[in-house]
Amino acid sequence: MARKPLTLRTAVITTAATAAGSTAGALAATIATHLDFHQPGVSQLATALTALWVLEKLHTLIDSDDPTKPN
Repeated sequence: MARKPLTLRTAVITTAATAAGSTAGALAATIATHLDFHQPGVSQLATALTALWVLEKLHTLIDSDDPTKPN
């Protein structure tokens, strides 16, 4: 099985998704602390879900405007 090369596009999408996920995780941890909600893994779950959601949305957004792909 051949591996796809790492491209600038992939690097930018991954970095943006990671940054968004990190921000969402920090926000979730802050909100949970202020609400005295002590459930382990809340911020990690928010981080993972947000990163995956942003990754998928950016991938779809960039692919939809690709003029080299046939309709």
